[in-house]
Amino acid sequence: MSKGMFFDLHFHGNENVIREAERLGYAGLGLTRYFEDCNEEFIREFDILNDSSNIIIKKCIEISCKNPEDLRKKVQKSRKNSDILMVRGGDLKVNRAACEDQRVDILSQPYRSRRDTGLNHVLARKAAENSVAIELNLKILFKTNLRYRYRVISQFRHIIELQRKFKFPLIITTNANSKYDLRSPQDIFALARCFQMTFEELFDAISETPKEIIETNNARDSFIVDGVKTVE
Repeated sequence: MSKGMFFDLHFHGNENVIREAERLGYAGLGLTRYFEDCNEEFIREFDILNDSSNIIIKKCIEISCKNPEDLRKKVQKSRKNSDILMVRGGDLKVNRAACEDQRVDILSQPYRSRRDTGLNHVLARKAAENSVAIELNLKILFKTNLRYRYRVISQFRHIIELQRKFKFPLIITTNANSKYDLRSPQDIFALARCFQMTFEELFDAISETPKEIIETNNARDSFIVDGVKTVE
């Protein structure tokens, strides 16, 4: 687990938190803002943080949707302005619409405010077909009342079981707002034993899969239409 391998693509912090993430060994972060807050001020903030950082910083827009139609409209408005596009899950119809949309990079917390995972075999297959990553958000685990923490761990385990069968992308994030929300990669590796993840599965979730998301979106602008790349 050498320094420079790991990424956290759901991150709400500032310059001080970015420096702490770098100290902990992260190679890159997804600086996340909500759809409603993505304006010129955010662009200026991003440029300042990106210029002053020694690690990779990507613009991540998090969309909260009322229904699938609302999702499609917000994705259309946000895709060109974001390096990473994330949809907040929870509603089953929104979860499905996100899994079916190739423009979406991450479905965040499909289990949000639910007793189940918010995923089933159909959605898992759609996420795999469209390369939509499913997020395990550690913040909800630590901020959840102890009474409900076991439920969250059970939801994580079920998502991992679905991932093993359908092979959709899976990522783990901290959703950090402060340095106290951050978890080092070593801590995440230790914690993942509770989710019954293997070393290889966890390495993919915090290294290979987020790196692939970044690389895919770096190349996105060079495609005229799906599968057709411009040649310089």
